[in-house]
Amino acid sequence: MDYETIVMECEEAMDKAIEHMKKEFRTLRTGRASPALIENVQFEYYGSKQPLKNAATISIQDASTLIIKPFDGSQVKVIAKAITDANLGFNPIDEAKQIRISLPPMTEETRKKIAGQVKDMAEQGKVSVRNARQAANKNADSSLKDKNVNMTEDEHRDLKNDIQEMTNKYNKMVEELMKAKVDDVMSI
Repeated sequence: MDYETIVMECEEAMDKAIEHMKKEFRTLRTGRASPALIENVQFEYYGSKQPLKNAATISIQDASTLIIKPFDGSQVKVIAKAITDANLGFNPIDEAKQIRISLPPMTEETRKKIAGQVKDMAEQGKVSVRNARQAANKNADSSLKDKNVNMTEDEHRDLKNDIQEMTNKYNKMVEELMKAKVDDVMSI
């Protein structure tokens, strides 16, 4: 592999790690209603498991209330039970054609628990970034040994430095995203 390809693949892998972490963060409760809190709840729909987002419209009524309108009105009770069984701490209210979820106020203990989850997710993001760095360094070492690539020792050293700089940049992004999410969770 040449220099540019290694850098590009490394950056793509690190971007994916950041995007995955952001997606995971959206599923955490911050005190405000968000469809992401329940959109992946699985329920039995005609013999197969389906995520809620595939079978209903999830909307925000106000800062602490979600409204779920199933595409198939006969599924209201099944969906309400699935939300209860998901053990998210929500009490869905069956309103015949829709489901209302009023989010309870978050306690300090709950906020600290969620902040801990944020930190765990951020650590997973850092592991993914490190794995991308490790793969890029392995490719760089292989390219140095490969006679078809013609990579010099200086280019190899520069490539390794670029990979490390990229790793530092993405780790800093992880830290900033984590801090912002923890601040969001801990704010009342």
